[in-house]
Amino acid sequence: MKEKTWNGLVRGALLLALLGTFGCTSFVLTSTPSATIYEDGQKIGQTPYSFNLMSGYRAFTLKRYGYVEEEFTVTSLDPKTLHFDLQWVGRTRIDSRPPGAQLLRKEDGEILGTTPCGLHLASGERVVVQLKGYETVERDLVPNETYMVELKPTSGYKSAYYKDIMFVSDQGSVSIYDRVAGERIGVTPARLNVEAGAALEYRLPGFRSKYALVSRNAPHRIVIELEPLTQVTISGPAGAQVYRAGGIEKLGEVPYTVQVDGDALFEVKKQGCYDRSVAVSADSPSRLLVDLEEVPYKTIVTDPPGADVYRLGGLEKLGTSPFTTVIDGERVFEIKKKGYRPYVIGMGPSSPQQLSVPLSQVPRDDPDAAAIGTIDSDVVESF
Repeated sequence: MKEKTWNGLVRGALLLALLGTFGCTSFVLTSTPSATIYEDGQKIGQTPYSFNLMSGYRAFTLKRYGYVEEEFTVTSLDPKTLHFDLQWVGRTRIDSRPPGAQLLRKEDGEILGTTPCGLHLASGERVVVQLKGYETVERDLVPNETYMVELKPTSGYKSAYYKDIMFVSDQGSVSIYDRVAGERIGVTPARLNVEAGAALEYRLPGFRSKYALVSRNAPHRIVIELEPLTQVTISGPAGAQVYRAGGIEKLGEVPYTVQVDGDALFEVKKQGCYDRSVAVSADSPSRLLVDLEEVPYKTIVTDPPGADVYRLGGLEKLGTSPFTTVIDGERVFEIKKKGYRPYVIGMGPSSPQQLSVPLSQVPRDDPDAAAIGTIDSDVVESF
C-alpha cells in the first residue's frame, strides 16, 4: 500500500515537471525608446520586460509621452523576444470636401477643430465630421495619417459653390487664413477647396497682410504677391535704448530696426539725457537719427567737503556737498558749514559742469565767530 502511494506521488511530480517544461513559455519585451507597459489598464512594468505565458494570450499597451501608443497581443506561438520601435506623435491631418466642417470626438462630443485641421494623436480616435446641410460622417483616425472626407448634401439642401484653387507665392511660405473662422487653412503652395464668397487673409512675416475675396470667377491658380513692410532704423547716441510707447517694454539698443505696418510710437532713452518720443509710419525714411538732449546736471564741490547746500534764504536744505542737481535755469544757493564763512553761489546752464567752492575758515579767536550765522557771506558769481 505504501509502495502504491509512493509511486503515485512520483508520477504526479513527473507530470507537473513535464507541464512546467512544455506548457510555460518565457517572453521578453523591448522597445526603442523604453516605455511603460500596461495590461488591462494597469501599469505592470517598464521595457525591457520579462514574463511567462502558460496558454492563451496576453494583451499589452506600450506608452511613452510624445510617442504613439503601441497595442499588441502575445500568444505562445509568437517569437520569444518582441521588439517595438515607437513612432513620434506627428500631425494627423483631416480635411473635408467642402471644408469648414466641425470635428468632434465621438466619445464625449468635444470639439477638436474645423477642417482642414491637424491633430496630435497618441492613439486611435473615432471622430464625427458635421457641416450644416450635409450628412454627418464618422471616421476612425490612426495617428500620423492624412484623411479626406467627402460630405454629401442632405436632401433638399442647396450646397455652396466651391472652387478648387492652387495658391502659390514666390515670396515664401504664405499662410492663408479664413477671416470668418479666424483659422489658418493652408500654407503656400496649397491646393484648397474654397467656397465662393470666402474672405481670406494672406500673412507672411516681413510683409503687409493682404485680404482677398474668392469669387465664382476666381482662377484655379492664384499667385500671392505681398507688399514688404517698411523697415526703419532708429539711430541715436551710443548706448541709447529703444522702448515701445509707454517706456516699459524694452526693444533693443540703437541702431534698432523696426518693421512698420501702419503708425507706431517709440521712446528713445539714455541715462543722463531727456527721453524722446519717435513716431514712425510707412512713409518714414529708412533711417531716423534721434538727437537726445543731455540733462544739465551740475555739481557743487566744496573744500573741505560736507558743507550743507541751501536754497537762497538759508531755510530749505537741499543736500550736502558734493551736491549734484539739474540746472535748467538761473539758480542761487547758499553754502554753509560750521566754523566756515557762508557762501552764496549763482549757477546757470552755462556754468561749468563742476563748480569748486573753497570755504574760508573763521579763526576761533575771531570776535565774530560766535555770530557766524549772521556775518556777511562771500559771493561767487557763476552765471
